[in-house]
Amino acid sequence: MKKLLFGFSIFLFSFFLSFSVSAKELKVGLTELDYPPFYFEINGEYYGAALEISSAVAEKLGHKLVFIRAPWKRIQAYLRAGTVDMMILYFKSPERARDVIYTDVSHINESSDLFVVHNSDIKSEGRLKELLAYRFGSIRGYYHGTEFTNAEYLTKHTVSNEEELIKMLVNGRFDIGVGNKAVILRHAKNLGLMDKIRFLAPPLNIGANYIVFSKARKDAQELADKFSIQLRNYMETGEYRAILQKYNLDSN
Repeated sequence: MKKLLFGFSIFLFSFFLSFSVSAKELKVGLTELDYPPFYFEINGEYYGAALEISSAVAEKLGHKLVFIRAPWKRIQAYLRAGTVDMMILYFKSPERARDVIYTDVSHINESSDLFVVHNSDIKSEGRLKELLAYRFGSIRGYYHGTEFTNAEYLTKHTVSNEEELIKMLVNGRFDIGVGNKAVILRHAKNLGLMDKIRFLAPPLNIGANYIVFSKARKDAQELADKFSIQLRNYMETGEYRAILQKYNLDSN
């Protein structure tokens, strides 16, 4: 009987220890392609401003981030279902707020920019209604601000990722691409197409990005509250400012 009780005690201890360890891991959804300077992978190691800020905050709270990569729309489905626990770079919108709990402070800003083929005569002063004669391309599931989302008068095409977006623009499938300038330039360079595109000014949108947690988790609000407190503290440090400077990003 003593041996049986001892064995059962060891089993329970191992079970709860395993649960405790796994509970400290948080699965983070990332797109299948790198999104520099916000997150990217080199030789199996992850870098980028949003990733490094989120990882530092998670570590201070005793969590380890585990990264899950897939196409963006699939990642959003994972987030709704709770297959991934959180995202580290998420704009606020009424549609997205149905599925997630946001931290109460944003940690990084991101622009949405318009770009065209290098020899295009298209010009912009930042007013979409002046561009209604053109076809727009963007990535499925990305958010580029309320104005673009609600601009039903525009002809819009969606694609799966940045590489497809750049290739289709260059091949004339649409006239104007929408994406973050730094991200698009990095992928255009990798494709050997940097000299084939140019950006319009001003940016279409500059928005605040947040860390968010899936509402499928029962403790989503608790996680968001703890991350919010720790994030506010971290954003007062020189370490946070050094990360933004390293990736040439502006402070909030």
